[in-house]
Amino acid sequence: MAVTRDSLASVAAAVQVAGGRVYVNDITAHRVLLYDSTLDGARVVADSSGTAANAYGTTPGTLLPFHRDSALLVTPASLSMLVLSPAGTIARVMAMPSSGTRGLFSLIGSIFGTPGFDASGRLVYFLPAGVPFRGPPPQGAAMRSLEPPPSALIVRFDLTTRTLDTAGAIWIPRTSASASRDDQGRWHMVVTAPPMATVDDWAVTSDGRIAIVRGRDYHVDWLGADGAWSSTARMPFAWEHLDDDRKAALIDSAAAMQTDFDSLQQRLERANASGGVGGALIVSRQAAPPGAGSSGTMTVTIASPPVGGSPSEAGPEQSRGPGPRRVTMTTPTVLKAALADVPDYRPPFRQAAVRADADGNLWIRTTTMVDGRPVYDVVDGRGELIDRVQLPPFRTVAGFGPGLVYMAVQDSSGTAHLERARIR
Repeated sequence: MAVTRDSLASVAAAVQVAGGRVYVNDITAHRVLLYDSTLDGARVVADSSGTAANAYGTTPGTLLPFHRDSALLVTPASLSMLVLSPAGTIARVMAMPSSGTRGLFSLIGSIFGTPGFDASGRLVYFLPAGVPFRGPPPQGAAMRSLEPPPSALIVRFDLTTRTLDTAGAIWIPRTSASASRDDQGRWHMVVTAPPMATVDDWAVTSDGRIAIVRGRDYHVDWLGADGAWSSTARMPFAWEHLDDDRKAALIDSAAAMQTDFDSLQQRLERANASGGVGGALIVSRQAAPPGAGSSGTMTVTIASPPVGGSPSEAGPEQSRGPGPRRVTMTTPTVLKAALADVPDYRPPFRQAAVRADADGNLWIRTTTMVDGRPVYDVVDGRGELIDRVQLPPFRTVAGFGPGLVYMAVQDSSGTAHLERARIR
């Protein structure tokens, strides 16, 4: 129906507000723009060079639908949440939930699911379980295992009382890592590459219900406005058995993450040069000695942000971290998982696969591929499969409007665009 013509670095999310206007989160350029109903006439509402009132910051932010046809911009750099009116003004500034750094990064969304608001107006988001940590091992000590629980919480934050409670729990991919320090104080990490796992995912529907899609048998658990849980029947899915050869191929594919670790230093340096790592700065890099089995060491300075709330609305719980810290580490080593770690059947979806549209439906990006593109199962509020949808090539879902889907796409020059299409 329409497409933007402006030069966008990225389109992470689109939120339709009153009058058909659309907010766009250009997460790479650290800015939010407001388009008119024709996806033209863009106006910058928040950016990284703005004043304190409209500053986006130098870390990724999250754009969400909010009450009364407005949008909410979560800016972890300032620990604030900006309420954006349909007219393109900042109507209100609120402090972020005071759930520590775990909640801080969970609110960014992405692999953690998309935060939303339940029927009582509480902010719902993913919160990983804490990993007990008793300080670093002594220099030269044996490896210390770092294995967080294979489950996480879905929590609700009341913006008025600033209280947090738990709504439910989901299964997430099991991760395994260990760490040690050598006699020179350098950290060494060993990570087991996680293969395809059976997980749960979640979303908040347009009527404020919390939906958890269970990966083990592919059904939906619903938390209604009355606080009661209910479950709907299993949905149809073409389950694919994985023999040992297919499991081995999945393990080899996951182990390719070693290439990502090998290029981590260069990618962090490029991100820091553009202001995109929010306080993490590589201050030195040293090549590995011959035969060391590592691409080198790097020293990272981490500036700890304040925790608890914005200066304008923070309560007594606000505190600052210990300040800049320097960590010297070698490139992490990746190990392959065992065959027993791979499920016997291909899971119906991966993490961050579920989105809620504006009509009360769930869109589940399944592991089913047709012509190299994933198939979405569209599930209504009764937990019934009502449609299967495939996006045009090179598109991803950016957001929804009533009867509409917004898609992100990059052209041949690398410029991102937002497209609007009718669902039917």
